[in-house]
Amino acid sequence: MMDKKETLEKYERAKRNGKVDKDIIPLLEKINSLHNFYTTSSCSGRIVLLNIPEVGDKKGAKFLCKWHREADKKELLECLKKYKENYLFFIMQSPIIHIVASNLEWADEMMKIALSCGFKYTSIKKVENKKILVEVLSTENLHIPIARDGKIMVDDEQLTFFLEMANKLLVRAKSKLKCLEEKISYLLSSS
Repeated sequence: MMDKKETLEKYERAKRNGKVDKDIIPLLEKINSLHNFYTTSSCSGRIVLLNIPEVGDKKGAKFLCKWHREADKKELLECLKKYKENYLFFIMQSPIIHIVASNLEWADEMMKIALSCGFKYTSIKKVENKKILVEVLSTENLHIPIARDGKIMVDDEQLTFFLEMANKLLVRAKSKLKCLEEKISYLLSSS
C-alpha cells in the first residue's frame, strides 16, 4: 500500500481531473483529514450498462453508459442504441470506499462506524506493513443480463421495472454515505 502522502497526492490529481465522484468528495475529505486514516479508492454508487464479451471476462468488459445518480428511462433507451454485440448487463452497484487504517484498533473503529450506517459487507481486505485496508461496502446491488448477441432480451415493462429498482437502491445506498459522513464528522470533532 502506498503511504498517506503519496496516496493523497494521487487523490488530489484524480479530483482535479474529474475522476472522483463529486457527491462523495466531502466524505473523502473528512476521512483523509483524520490522522489514522486515508482513502485509496472509492465510488459513490452507480447504475451502468456493461458490455461483456464473455461472462466473467472483466478485462474485456466495456461501459456503454454509467450514471452516479438516478438514471431516467430516456437516457437508458438512448444508451441501449449503442449496443451491438456480446452480452449486456444492467447493473446497480453500491458505494464502495477503501480506507487504510494505521492499525487494527483504528480499522476496527472504522468498521464499527460503517456497519452502524448499514454498510453490512464492510470487511478487512488486506494487511500490509502494519496498515489495514478496510473495504466499506453495502448490500444494494443488481446484476441483470438484458441482452445477448445484439438482441435485447427484455421487454419495455421489465426494463422500466429494473430501472425503477436500480434508482431506489441507489438512493437508499447513497443515504448510507450521508450517515457515514455525519459519524466521521463526529469523530473529527472529538479528536
